[in-house]
Amino acid sequence: MREVLSYGGGLDSFAMLLTAIADGAPPEVCVFVDVSDGAAPGEWPGTYRHMREVVMPLCAAHGIEFVWLDTESYPVRGASSLFAWMQARHQIPVAGPNRICTRIAKVERFERWMSDRFPGEDVRVWIGFEAGEERRAAQDPNAGEEKGHRKNRFPLIEKGLCRCRCEALVRAAGYPVPRKSACVFCPYGSLTDWKTLARELPEVFAEVARLEADKPPTRSGKKLSIMGYRSTKDAAGNVTGYRAPPLPLYVQGRPTGKRKPCAVCGAAVRATKATACGYLEDAA
Repeated sequence: MREVLSYGGGLDSFAMLLTAIADGAPPEVCVFVDVSDGAAPGEWPGTYRHMREVVMPLCAAHGIEFVWLDTESYPVRGASSLFAWMQARHQIPVAGPNRICTRIAKVERFERWMSDRFPGEDVRVWIGFEAGEERRAAQDPNAGEEKGHRKNRFPLIEKGLCRCRCEALVRAAGYPVPRKSACVFCPYGSLTDWKTLARELPEVFAEVARLEADKPPTRSGKKLSIMGYRSTKDAAGNVTGYRAPPLPLYVQGRPTGKRKPCAVCGAAVRATKATACGYLEDAA
């Protein structure tokens, strides 16, 4: 069976790769599905830098093919990028079970590549879900079950590697630790992530804010925002409507600053999933 590591670009993917190399059982190929054409907003700059400076040379040294799936060879439903696809349709990224961003910009294009590369062959796809995400692995609509010739595998769950252990593993191996990979306009981003974007990449933040502002109201007159609705209530606590804070207003909020313990390894503070332009050089 062909072994393909679906490389997201962040800490989990890199830990998967390092453990496979250490075990002497590396994948045949690592595939990164880029949602940007190089000009439109996409992943954080640090994600691209880590892949180019660390991951690709490491793969070359161990005879692992690294495939950078670009939007020229595999467009996002005919668009040059995920961001361009949304701009053309006056859409915004939204969180929820459908996860249209993941489906059209990642999954569909990855499946097309696999069909082109391994037609009719059995392929085992490695997915970087962490230990502690077993429920996610079982319920994710794009993973957790055999589909035709594809069978998914979750190496981090198999090895009991939570995010804390992944970070420690990368540090012990002597490599710079990549942050969580995500689009800079991800609706699953935290308030801290959005504040970081506004501070470190203000022009990109402004571009994303324009995308949000250009989204027409719904038929019922509701103005959608990337970070979702916030309910408004009367004095009795009854919901009277919804207000969707636009990004320029949303980033003025104050983060809670609360960090949870890790239920897997028992660390008092779970390893951060914060995104940013650089690596995790500041973490202990």
